[in-house]
Parts: sequence; structure tokens; C-alpha cells
Amino acid sequence: MYECTLPIVAIVGKPNVGKSSVFNRLLGRRKAIVFDEPGVTIDVNYGTVLHEDLTYTIADSTGFVNNKELSVRINRKLIEEAQLVIFTCDTNGPTGEDYEIAGLIRKSGKPYLLLVNKADNEKLERTAIEFYELGLTGAPLAVSAEHGRNIQKLYEAIGRELVKIGCGDETKKQGGLPFQKESGITVAIVGKPNVGKSSLLNLIVQHERSLVAPEPGTTRDTVEEMVAFSGTTLTLIDTAGIRKKKKNLKSVEFFSIVRAEAAIKQSSVAVLLIDATSGITTGDKKIASVVAREKKGLVIAANKWDIAKKQGVKLREFVETVYYNFPHIRYADVIPVSAKTGYNKTTLLNAIITVYRNYTRSIRTSELNDLLKEYTHHGLGIKYGYQKAVSPPIFEFFVNKSVKQSDNFNRFMTNAIRKSFPFSGVPIEVILRK
Repeated sequence: MYECTLPIVAIVGKPNVGKSSVFNRLLGRRKAIVFDEPGVTIDVNYGTVLHEDLTYTIADSTGFVNNKELSVRINRKLIEEAQLVIFTCDTNGPTGEDYEIAGLIRKSGKPYLLLVNKADNEKLERTAIEFYELGLTGAPLAVSAEHGRNIQKLYEAIGRELVKIGCGDETKKQGGLPFQKESGITVAIVGKPNVGKSSLLNLIVQHERSLVAPEPGTTRDTVEEMVAFSGTTLTLIDTAGIRKKKKNLKSVEFFSIVRAEAAIKQSSVAVLLIDATSGITTGDKKIASVVAREKKGLVIAANKWDIAKKQGVKLREFVETVYYNFPHIRYADVIPVSAKTGYNKTTLLNAIITVYRNYTRSIRTSELNDLLKEYTHHGLGIKYGYQKAVSPPIFEFFVNKSVKQSDNFNRFMTNAIRKSFPFSGVPIEVILRK
């Protein structure tokens, strides 16, 4: 939820005309998944364009995918919230779907640009004249997003339209991104397909940002959203469900896996969403392993708790089951939530902030060595120690030669630190030096 007045420029059109390529070209980087298969972009993908002295939000629509009801709903919604629409077609000529989308745009009354993509040469550029048949005002602009042909003309046309509709001053006074990620917390929402990640994101940002459908794996691209909570900026990343890598895995599914793992790597805190009505699955364990491997702060959220409670599931028993299946992430709190009813939404957000503070927490060397003195009296051969790093916290201890490096000793020191200092939700690494 962008807390600023940046205008939204929406890219709409039928599948496979290159909308995501136009989005990436305007954004100046590859953010939307691009694949030569109709309907690959499933969510609305937002990004901020800063070109010369103008700044605006660009949005890539889903296109009219196989589930037409969902496609029409999300495209219509995007057109409604946009200040400017970029109606994207391609050089194959207008089709029935193009006429249908043109009708939606005319009915909305929103200003628009008619774009004919995939015009890789002058001959293909001339095919743009065919799109006058759609009955839209203004000349169609022929471009090639893949090769960058006439993209500068597109930038200029967008700028003229924004100024014409009175958004020019708003785009200029922002002078850049509405939020700076570095000043906030980056949170990856991860989980198996159809566990409710997109529903949770929509609940937090209070509008339908991700497309929600009962079919598993509807979210294929990662979706980013920024919210302000309790004086802190949270960048929420809704990832596609991580699935097992098989040899026959489709290319688009492979990209989704890469995106999900990349989201975990770029985050400080991960929210592992588990379906409380179905128990722990192999998919949950796989994702938990990725979070643990990357040493990220972690909150475990048990979704659909409203249903689980009616089924007789007890919180204490459920938490014990989670820790039994995930012994390597027992440091994380388990919070029952309901993305549908909003149950424990505030509790979850507060937990994310607490985990981030613990993740970046620095313990004074004097405080740490006061703790060590207590254990030294019991014959533990540690001379002194200090905190070597944060995010995650790493502690280095200098010990006598008699002390042997072992997992048991490391666990002992880790537990001692956790008992004395607030590190819930955070992995701790212990290093011993002779």
C-alpha cells in the first residue's frame, strides 16, 4: 500500500502480447516473470518508475487467462484504480479479446495509450494502422519492448498524459521511491501452495493486491507491498509456493521456485505459513529448511485457525507438533492466525517487528562476559567472548585447550544466551576459538 500520491499507470491486454516485457522495460529491470506461454503473469505486479523528473507507479496486469472470471475481475479493478491505462496489443492484428478490453477501457472513461508491441522492424510497425479498427481515439504507438524500439517515445507519451490529467506535479514532488526499503523491514511470506499467503498479504494491506483463487499455485510471481505499522515500514513479499524440483518441472514453475528462495534470501524475517487444518506436510518441512539454511528471523503462522479451532485443534498440542517436526527452528514462536477473519493480525505484525529487533540486536561485550563468569564458576573453560555479527547474531568465544568443539557445547552456549537475552525468533551461531 503506497502511502503517497504517485499516479498508477496500468498495463492491460490479452495474454502473450508482451505486457510483462513492457513493464520490465519501463522499470529498467526484470521483475515480472516473462515466458512465452499465455497467462504466465498471475498477480498484479507493481513497480516504481523514475524517469528524468517524473516518478510514477507502473502496474502489470494478469491479462485474460484461462479463468476468464478472475481475469476480468482483476483487469477491471486495475483499470479502475489507474490514472492512466496502457492498452497493449501486438502486431498480429486486433482480435475479439482486444475489442472486449477496448470496451472496458471506453466504459471506464480513463485516459489511455494504445500500444502495439512486438514491432521489431519498420514493416511490423506499419501493422499498427490496423488497430484504428478498435475505435479508440489517438494514434497507436508501435514499440518493441524486447529490443527497446521506440521505448523513449513511450516514456514521453506517458509523461505528456500524466501532465495533461494533472498528475505531473505529484510525480515530480516525490523525487523518488515512496519508501526506502533500507529504512524498514523486508518480510518474506512463504509456504506451500494454497496455504493462504496471498490472502494474508491482502489482509495486511487491506485491499486485493494478490489474486486469490482456490487452485493451488495461483500466485506464480512474487508480489511486493509496503505498509506502515507502529511507526515501521514493512516490505512484504508474497512468494509463489515452493514445490519439489523435478526434472519435468515446467520452466515457469522453476522460475517461481527461484523467486521464492530469492525472496527468503533478501528478507530479514520470514513468515512461514502453515495450514492448521491439515497438519505438517513435507512441503512445510522443505520451506522451513530453506529459512533455517539462510539463517533468517522467523515467525511461524498457523493459518485457518478459525476452522482448526472448530475442528477441536488445541493450540498447545499444535505447537508441540510443530516443534516436533521442526526441531531446528524451535526458537520461532507459533502464532495462530486467520487470513479470512483477520484474527491475530496485529499480534503477527508485532511479532515480525520483535523478531527483526532481535535479529539486529547487539549485546555489549561486558554483559556477555558477565554471563560467562557465571558459567566459569562451574568449571566451564571459557576465557571471554563477544558478539561478532548481527543479522543473524554470531558469538565468538575463546576457550581453554581442554574444551572440545562439539554440537552439545554449542547448544549449551546457545541456550545460555537465549535465557539471558531476548533472541526469540532468531537463529544464533556460536564459534569457539582456542
